[in-house]
Amino acid sequence: MKVIRIVLGISLSLLILSAITLVLVLDRAPLVVTQASDQVDQADSVNRLIPQLERSLKQRHQSQRITITQAQFDGLVGFIQRASPNFRGRVNVTPVGSTFAASVMVSLFGIERYVNVEALLLPDERLNIDYLKIGSIRLPGWMAVMLVEKSVNWWTQSDIATTARTHVTRLVMEEGRMVIHHRPMEGFLRQLNKVKYGIGVEQDEQLRELTAYYLRYVAWQDITLNKEPQPFFEFLRIAMKRAQQRSTEADAALHNEAAILALAIFIGHHRIANFVGDVQPDADHALKPAAPALLRERNDLARHFIISAALKLLSEQGVSMAIGEFKELMDRAMGGSGYSFVDLTADMAGIEFARVATEPYLAAEVQAMVVNAEDESVFMPPIDNLPEGLSKAEFEAEYQKVDSERYLSEVKKVRARLDALPLYQLGKMND
Repeated sequence: MKVIRIVLGISLSLLILSAITLVLVLDRAPLVVTQASDQVDQADSVNRLIPQLERSLKQRHQSQRITITQAQFDGLVGFIQRASPNFRGRVNVTPVGSTFAASVMVSLFGIERYVNVEALLLPDERLNIDYLKIGSIRLPGWMAVMLVEKSVNWWTQSDIATTARTHVTRLVMEEGRMVIHHRPMEGFLRQLNKVKYGIGVEQDEQLRELTAYYLRYVAWQDITLNKEPQPFFEFLRIAMKRAQQRSTEADAALHNEAAILALAIFIGHHRIANFVGDVQPDADHALKPAAPALLRERNDLARHFIISAALKLLSEQGVSMAIGEFKELMDRAMGGSGYSFVDLTADMAGIEFARVATEPYLAAEVQAMVVNAEDESVFMPPIDNLPEGLSKAEFEAEYQKVDSERYLSEVKKVRARLDALPLYQLGKMND
């Protein structure tokens, strides 16, 4: 009886502690109220940030600095909001400190509540957080950093969080921009790579092995040696036919997932392999076709389609859709290709294809439909009469923002074209 009383006492104490924590963490109203469409409108400013990140990676043996403007912070936060509708965020950069605030809506027994988070980052010769506030709980910055650092190090069985903290050597803040000085990336990237292979890839070893197999299989086909651009449809059909031959109804979805990831690595971008694991036969020479693959006679659409399909598998649908939309908004900038609803159509088609191809009760049927199809129209709708090449000024004149009725109407037209394809009706007919 004494043991039972002790167990009941501990259980009751934990229950009370959990209830108190919920009361302290959850708020009735959001701290941040922003419109994603206003923030994501700054997406084109992120174009100027990308070369800095690329330089840090290429010159990984040298110390670097990265300048992030208020507009770029707004664009990045807007992207997160488009990907996660329950999230609202705000960054405010000033010379005396930068505030990072976020609100996440949660449903508790059908009642909407908010997790509000706020932190103040100070200019310093190191990473210096003044405070972290979660709901009504306020922690000194040093304590918050210590808790996060120890938790991440424990979970990854490494010192990656400590390395990340000490990687920053100086933070300079001015009105509307932040300059981050950091140590050479080489050591951090090497350690990050060890952590990645020690956690993520080990959990999906079967998927990694299958992806490596389909990558080699597709790369060894005669079509990949042709110096003339080849239809993306033929690459997809080759992969799906092999998946059909090797899989059963029970594991067809897994084989389809591996085939899609292999094509994304082979045709989309070889760096997608970083999310899957060691799949290249020769790590120093990534496999790729001799000539670009074409979808609707365009190489960019083939890449949009298969990369979006891979992102759908590696993330959530909202994230992959937001990435495609964000990329188009970036392209409105000077020198970009302009906003393209044609590209967005390929993105959305790739997401839909990944959805049906990896649904266990649909996977085998998808294999058969692709293998027996006559052309790419089985998975890619027509692209005629869709606006593209819009500059930022042209986009704003025609659509204003990404949540305007005019813009949503254009997206609805694209969705209607996708819904008209029998392949993408499969899951909906079975719902």
